[in-house]
Formats: sequence, C-alpha cells, structure tokens
Amino acid sequence: MITEVLPDSETRLWVTVKEETLHLQVHPLLGPHTLLPLQLARVFNAVRVTPDGLALRWPGGFTLPMTLLSSRRTPRWLTLLGTLPVADRFRPLLPLLRHCTPGVALRVQPTRVQLMRMFTLRAGELDMILSAFPVPEDIMLHRLHDIGLFLQHHLYADVPIAILRRPWAYAAHRYPHRQSLHTMMACLTFGRLDLIEAPLWALARAEVLH
Repeated sequence: MITEVLPDSETRLWVTVKEETLHLQVHPLLGPHTLLPLQLARVFNAVRVTPDGLALRWPGGFTLPMTLLSSRRTPRWLTLLGTLPVADRFRPLLPLLRHCTPGVALRVQPTRVQLMRMFTLRAGELDMILSAFPVPEDIMLHRLHDIGLFLQHHLYADVPIAILRRPWAYAAHRYPHRQSLHTMMACLTFGRLDLIEAPLWALARAEVLH
C-alpha cells in the first residue's frame, strides 16, 4: 500500500510503499497523451494517493497503479532512480553528507530558526521557500539543511547571505533566457532545488576523482 507521495522538481517523485521509498522520474513526453499535462509543475505537484492506497492520481484522471511502481519492467516513461529507507526520502544530498564529507553534524530535525541562521534568511523569505514545495515542512527543512551543510563544508564555513543573491552559473547555463532563476535564492523560492544540488553533486564527484 502507498502511504505517501512527495513531488519533486524535474517530474520526480518520492513514493513510500510499506517500509521503503521509491525515487522515480516520470517522462511525460514519452508516454500516452494523458501524461502531457504533468509537464506543468502545478499539475505534477497536485499528485495524490488514492483513498485505497493502491495508486497515484493526478488532476485530469491520470493514474499510476502500485503494481506498475513495483514492477521490474517499467514503461519507458517511468524510471526507477533508486530505493531507499523512508527516513532518507526527499534528501538527494544525504549520501554525500554521510560518505563524502566526514564530520558533518546531521540534525535529528532542523528547525526554522536554525535554517534562518544558516542562510541568514528573514522569516518571510523562509516562508516563500517552504511554500514552493507541496511537502510537509519538517521534510523540507531537512532538504534545505542538507544544502546548507554541503555549502559550509565545501565552499564557506559560514554561508554568506551574498551567495544567495549572486549569479548562479549553473542555473544561468541551463536556462539562459529565464533570468528569474539566475540566483541561488531564486532557485530556492521557485522550487528548483535541483539547480543547486546538481552542481554540488558534480563538485563531490570531482573531489572523489582527485
């Protein structure tokens, strides 16, 4: 039975089934025409678990049954990115913090105050970031805390407020004509954490190679 679904950017999902979470990516352009609306973030983020817990359903009626989620032979429009413990869901940087960055202090549950201090944020700014993802606040605080820890251990001992407002080269390269995404703060408030996490993963890989 499906107990939880957490939509992520880039049409990714974290789906909890029994004692584990499946990290999945949906490819709307590779599936039936009923999948096409899922390209829109507001539609994709509106996914819900059906009342019987046996499927996921989006506005418009597209349904993804649990039998397909757990199948070894998924269709080409659905990719299983990994399977992980429920406690690790929605935290793509967690493996790096555990294995590639010794000495990181992972908190049992980060708080709003800790996050505001870490990023030098005002309460209203944190609210904007949290509202960009339709997931529970405690889960989102963990995700943001992971980003902050990585920045502290790899770039700055104290994450300066300026870094959030400076041009963020990776986002500018990916979306040259969307200036609204060209800073780290913009990526945070527009729900595009992938534009921050992807280059951090690349940095970690480079460190391992050296």
